[in-house]
Amino acid sequence: MDTDHLRFATGLALESAIVHGRETEALLSLYSDPEPESARELHDGLAASDHQHDREAAIWLETGLDTQAEAPDPRGLVAEMREMEVLLLVLIRKVGKTQRELNLWMDYIANAGQFLLDGLWIDAKIMLNRAVDCSKRGPVEALRSRPDLGYQLDVMQRATASYFEEVKGYSIGLQFPRERLGEILGVQRALLELMMDRYRDAGEDGDLARRAARQLSSALRHLMEGRKGKAEKELTLALRNIRAREGQVCLGFYARKLGEALEALEE
Repeated sequence: MDTDHLRFATGLALESAIVHGRETEALLSLYSDPEPESARELHDGLAASDHQHDREAAIWLETGLDTQAEAPDPRGLVAEMREMEVLLLVLIRKVGKTQRELNLWMDYIANAGQFLLDGLWIDAKIMLNRAVDCSKRGPVEALRSRPDLGYQLDVMQRATASYFEEVKGYSIGLQFPRERLGEILGVQRALLELMMDRYRDAGEDGDLARRAARQLSSALRHLMEGRKGKAEKELTLALRNIRAREGQVCLGFYARKLGEALEALEE
């Protein structure tokens, strides 16, 4: 297993954990010292969590692990999921206040099915993870007390969990230009340092940090897709916007992190 590749995948998991306000200590330790056995142990713990955002971090961390599996044919599973969409649509027409949760559940199932057909396993796993969580929310659980809906909801919740369990077995990896990994890690390091320092802050300071983090994250995705020019343009514009603000708190810190990301692209 490539150490830098594992560090990159750990960074993606750490980014997800910070965004969702989850525990970061173990991921930070792994990011500092990417060790395969520790990564596998941490992944398994996160994947078994009852919290959807821990499981989502596990999905990102998995992209840095050595996993071997035959390429699956998801068409049979997608056909089942399409039937689930229809059942959810019928159910939505029967209920009132819980319609939002049922709509989300249906949307996640629909998006996951399309991602499976497109071969986008990471996105499919994330959508099904969210579908499982949505299917267990309080308003949906409350419907199970209704004699006309209880059994049907139980079957649909179990089916949704089984879809996720099946897709969790699909081997996933990150697609990015390997020759750019050094630049990618440089931008990611600047992003994570900014997020760890300011991302959860309240008020204007936190708003600026989140805006800068979104721009750094966007630049990182451009690099992953081989669009270095767009990444540079994103970072240059972000740095210009930061420097144009006067009297704001911690602008020097944000400018420094954006500058470090740009320097990583120029090395």
